[in-house]
Amino acid sequence: MDLSIIEQIITFITLPFQSFLTIEILLIFIILLIFLLYNEKRKSQKVRIALSALIIFFFSLLVFYFFDDIVTVLSEIIKTLMRCFYFPNIIFYILTAIISLIILIYTVFKSNSTKLNKIITYIFTIIHLYLFTNFISLAIINNTSLTNTANIYQHDNMFVIVLFSQIIFILLIICKVTYHFCYIKYRKLKNTK
Repeated sequence: MDLSIIEQIITFITLPFQSFLTIEILLIFIILLIFLLYNEKRKSQKVRIALSALIIFFFSLLVFYFFDDIVTVLSEIIKTLMRCFYFPNIIFYILTAIISLIILIYTVFKSNSTKLNKIITYIFTIIHLYLFTNFISLAIINNTSLTNTANIYQHDNMFVIVLFSQIIFILLIICKVTYHFCYIKYRKLKNTK
């Protein structure tokens, strides 16, 4: 596509009005947004349930009409995630290390977190960062270019470090999500009493 910035903006603005179906979709989402904003003021449980049912119904229709395409896309997403998990490219691996470092620093400065949450976060982030640092040092010792993924995965030690590092990172994310979900539920229960 050789569109200029102005042509891209014009295409984006005119996109909802290119067919009757796109106009209907735009109107549905505008109505949903209006009801969601309206419900923020009224805080009606019935409206929440009705809106959730409408959203589920709308997306169920999309799934029904495009089931084969959605299955193909989901299959490709799963394949890509498995490739990222078993053979992450260096950008993805560096990104996980940066996320782990940010989580560690955030946890250090967060005062209202439980001790158990902090200890679990410290353990997983330190192990993950240790493995990442060990990976970098192995690349330096073996004179392996980090831009050549094939060379990295031919080296057994580096492959095992990346694999276990990704497992640790996924466990860290699962623990953080579980903690925040349980913490939010606990706070809601505590506030209702």
